[in-house]
Amino acid sequence: MYTQQAELCKLLLRERFGPIVEAVAAVLIRDGRLALGGIISRAGIAPLSVRQALAVLIQHSLVTHAQSKEGPRMATYYSISMRSILRLQRVGLYLALVEECMGKEGLSVFRTIMLNGCMAIGSVREVLGFKQLSAPTKQKFNAAVARLARERFITAATPMEAITKADRIMQEEAREIEKLDMPPTAKELVKIRQKISEREEEEYQDEEVVGMKRQARDDGNGDIGGASKVLIGPDGLPISLGDFYGTNGNHHQQSAETDAVDEKQCFRVYYGRLDVFLRNKQIANYFSDKYNEAAGALMKTLLRLSEPSTKTCRDKISAKMTANHIIQNIPQDAQLEDMVETGGDIFFQKLTDGDGGSNNSSSNAQRVNRGKAAFALLDILRRDSSGIVIKSDERGAGEFRINFERAAVTLRDQSLDTLILEKFGSLEARIVRLLRDKQKLDEKTVATTTMMPAVQCRERLHELALAGFVDTVEIPRTADRNPSRMFYLWYLNPPKQVSAALRGIFQGMSNIIQRACKEADGRAALVAKSKREDVVADQSLLADAEKKELRTLGNIQRKLDAASVRLDSMLLLINDIAPCSATK
Repeated sequence: MYTQQAELCKLLLRERFGPIVEAVAAVLIRDGRLALGGIISRAGIAPLSVRQALAVLIQHSLVTHAQSKEGPRMATYYSISMRSILRLQRVGLYLALVEECMGKEGLSVFRTIMLNGCMAIGSVREVLGFKQLSAPTKQKFNAAVARLARERFITAATPMEAITKADRIMQEEAREIEKLDMPPTAKELVKIRQKISEREEEEYQDEEVVGMKRQARDDGNGDIGGASKVLIGPDGLPISLGDFYGTNGNHHQQSAETDAVDEKQCFRVYYGRLDVFLRNKQIANYFSDKYNEAAGALMKTLLRLSEPSTKTCRDKISAKMTANHIIQNIPQDAQLEDMVETGGDIFFQKLTDGDGGSNNSSSNAQRVNRGKAAFALLDILRRDSSGIVIKSDERGAGEFRINFERAAVTLRDQSLDTLILEKFGSLEARIVRLLRDKQKLDEKTVATTTMMPAVQCRERLHELALAGFVDTVEIPRTADRNPSRMFYLWYLNPPKQVSAALRGIFQGMSNIIQRACKEADGRAALVAKSKREDVVADQSLLADAEKKELRTLGNIQRKLDAASVRLDSMLLLINDIAPCSATK
């Protein structure tokens, strides 16, 4: 935990929930896992207020709790998740994503659940005034709720989710030990922990969606017991994920079934799932920027096909996808033929050898050209130096997979390069790229390769080292390890790089929030006046100077919001999408 991270979390909680919740959370952030009595004594707040603040934090999945036996009584301990708190800054990106994939109806349901932390679908209906809606709007609402649940934008809230992962593992381990007749040996304890780990992995890979049940579709009035429904195609997947993935119509609807959402089941936002969609967008943009829009469209198709089996950023590699299946699911509006030159490559000549006279018609010729372009792009993506797309099987047209671990490293390095370029300059960015490609190098080699004077290169290297973006390793020539008889090699230490970048990002986001609060507080009287009913009805009540001041405030807030979104996107790429950090 970084000091800047703790301060940012407190600012976010104060902005979202107020000073009382912030004070309670600050105690948990500073002192860690505590019982209720310890929180009350350290926070200096009335016990009732502390209980209410904890209830709010638990409701929004920011605090977890667990019971521990202490003598004759059971004590409840609370701990806070700073990772979940930092996601509050990403609300704008989440809402834009949901609106893009689910439409306005899905956005209204998602926003209601997100604002309340955890809600039953029946309560969502009441908040949105479901009884006053028209019949077509109700059908759209039902479809939106079911799609959100089926595609895991929201997930069922269970009592076990409010307990920390470590406590769940200890409870399961204690239950397994109780089944034994005598205390376990070291080997038996290892087997028990391995069994618990395997069981946890099976639960994670389980495809069943809690809170939903499949029903036959009613073609009469489209309403079965007032339940919310979603269309499921013959492949078992939900129909359409939005325009971002380039869906090709509703050709599954004829044989679709319906899934009903349990009205009494409470749901919460599944932030880990939303991070997957944000990561996929960044991967597609990476290939679009590196090659062209056709490569980005093909990468979107790969990601869309891998999405049903990808729950969170913790997955390291996707399921296998055949080349034919990939090509068949490329959006029709993707102009592959105009952006890819296949030429006379032997690979593509073999591809069309079996066509014979089928190329006589223009449609068949277009299909063949499109297939050639798609195979060319697949081969280009497979040969890309990033190693994101890999070919796992050579039989037939081949099978492809996406290496999410390599994708996370590639996007992280790209973000770090951008950060170093903006903070230090092009010379430092050149040095960092060289060290990433060539690993460990001495100062003379770095200066020669980057075409920089030795003195200037030494200054740049020490500047980067002080900031934590490069590091040195000592190689002694003699056994006495005399500093004058050592080789000093410069290299990149990724964990240290990430730590340096995160400290700067957290500090920058904290500064943005504080600046926004200061700008708003300095014009609080003017903002209150502009919101009065008479002023809203007649803008002439505001003087020209006041209108200019309001426009200035609006411009400042927009710039600060844009900077905050940019820093949060960088935080997502540098830290949150890595499979190792997604398991924390």
